[in-house]
Amino acid sequence: MELQEAWIAKIECLAERARIGEIILFFADPTHPTHNSENGKKWQLKGGENTINMPSNSGRKRLTILGGLNPLTLRPTMLLTEDNCDTLMTEAFLEQLREEYPDNGIPLVVLLDNAKYIHGATARAKELNITFVFLPPYALNLNLIERLWKFYKKTVKQNRYHKTFQEFFDATVSFFQHIEQYDQEL
Repeated sequence: MELQEAWIAKIECLAERARIGEIILFFADPTHPTHNSENGKKWQLKGGENTINMPSNSGRKRLTILGGLNPLTLRPTMLLTEDNCDTLMTEAFLEQLREEYPDNGIPLVVLLDNAKYIHGATARAKELNITFVFLPPYALNLNLIERLWKFYKKTVKQNRYHKTFQEFFDATVSFFQHIEQYDQEL
């Protein structure tokens, strides 16, 4: 508990630095949604009134979404791919972050987990004036982007069927392109 409280204080300090313009702060992490429906959190007797029957598909094909969330604007930066998440993909995501937030002397500080492929992108991050702050293990609750992933899955996948992978991909792209329509819920 003390470790969590110490990290919360550290994050609050970073957020304050972002508010006064010393840094640009991001919470980042990938997610890997599969092309399949997810049942909502409902339970009832089989065949009960208002039962929802959902078709499904193989669920073998998946997206990788590398995402960063700016906690001040609540605007995400996303890199969508069908490839696996690795060092090269992480470097491409960092370059995309820098395109959206040009280096005008203000460093980008990115809070993220300790994945091996992220450590591989450390040199490129330094070149781009991006500082990594690694969150402690098993502390998903400290990474705000996890809440965005949960909302994305609820909105795009839960109790929804996308017949083709392209439909699933398009629904994902549309969600992030029109994310401002969810400002109240977010």
